[in-house]
Amino acid sequence: MSKMIEISAIEVGERLRAVDPNHVAVIASSVRECGRILQPIAVSMVYREKALRPNYVLVAGAHRLAAAQLAGLSEIPAEVYEGLSPLAARLIEIDENLLRHELNPLDRAVFLAERKAVYEDLHPETRHGAQGGKGGKTNENDTISFPKDAAEKTGLGERAIQIAVSIATRLSPEIRRSLTGTILSKNQKELLLLAKQPPEQQAEIVGLMLGENAPVKSVKAAIERV
Repeated sequence: MSKMIEISAIEVGERLRAVDPNHVAVIASSVRECGRILQPIAVSMVYREKALRPNYVLVAGAHRLAAAQLAGLSEIPAEVYEGLSPLAARLIEIDENLLRHELNPLDRAVFLAERKAVYEDLHPETRHGAQGGKGGKTNENDTISFPKDAAEKTGLGERAIQIAVSIATRLSPEIRRSLTGTILSKNQKELLLLAKQPPEQQAEIVGLMLGENAPVKSVKAAIERV
């Protein structure tokens, strides 16, 4: 059950994804029309030494919080969690982004790869089994596998989740950064083909496609040149 809390008591901290000011402006416009935030954010309650009241750390809802501030609100509805571990909070934040914000294939892949890492830290017993670990078998008594859990939480198919994680884990952080905001980041088929190439060739392929006077328009054509 949600309750109203003061915005000034909420600490934002480091986020997995930067707040989009254009998206914030759209939400703020809606807030001004109806006078409130309709969907509660999620926060974790913390107690600071010598503090007279609890503070709250944002778990999910950075865009709604920024929009409420922009619209001039002093309070916001929030689902309050107590005793939430950093890993559990990170999992909630990831699921919030996967469910609520329109993501391109590259962003979705990065979020799902991060979700896999967090989920397996929370449930180490799932690292082997249904995800293709030792033996490739699932223990019926164990916590459900990451693909199945992610599918239930996000509505994505297990196969789609596995493909997305494969893309993110096979592309180096440097390559992912170079692809951000480009047309390649919006094409899963091209991203998957790029991810299947040897790491030393990926940079050459991206350079051929995105450099000045780029001579090729597809990963396949760039592979042929390389």
